[in-house]
Amino acid sequence: MRRPVNKTNYCSLACYRLSLRPQRKTGKEFKCEWCGKSVYKPKSLQREHKFCSNKCANKWQGRNKLIFICKICGTKFRWSKSRMTQANPLYCSWTCRLKDKEHIKKNAIKGNLVQQHKKGLNKLELAGRKILQELEIEFNEQVLMYDKFLVDVLLKNIPVIIQWDGIYWHSKPRRKALDKSQDKYLQKCGYKVIRITDMQIKNNKGYVYDYIRKTISGVA
Repeated sequence: MRRPVNKTNYCSLACYRLSLRPQRKTGKEFKCEWCGKSVYKPKSLQREHKFCSNKCANKWQGRNKLIFICKICGTKFRWSKSRMTQANPLYCSWTCRLKDKEHIKKNAIKGNLVQQHKKGLNKLELAGRKILQELEIEFNEQVLMYDKFLVDVLLKNIPVIIQWDGIYWHSKPRRKALDKSQDKYLQKCGYKVIRITDMQIKNNKGYVYDYIRKTISGVA
């Protein structure tokens, strides 16, 4: 049968239990490594480094952390060298990171590049490659322009960009608006942008050949 705790004699249940079983008091007193306060710890809770509280443990853990300023909210934050994946961390939290539109855009482009290299070209892009090879045109594929856009084809030594567009996706209103905005930006940078659809390649390949030739001759 348990004996009731006499609140007038003990400050807590833990102290009461220690008074009942003094033979089990196997811990010892030590000084906190951060603040120097003396504290008792039972043997089961003794560690290599000893602290009087989690607060002191966290301060000791962060003693060598570097201080940075968040790009989004301006808050100062501390970061451990062992956790750093880049020379200068920019964000204090995932919330701030997701608010950075520039980061989101660059991350999306990088994701597209990784996925493209992993999967390779699709059927439409392979068909377009074959056409350019038959025309004996030198070109590069899947080129990142100005850290903004991933274009399907950039001709060598000629400021012409070719985009192979699948009708299903590129006929949607939102996609059409994005394509138009992208084309305007690239045109301002001095490039001629032409878009050739999968249906044009499938149904009228002769037109595609002539269209590419005329575009190149008009620019060169």
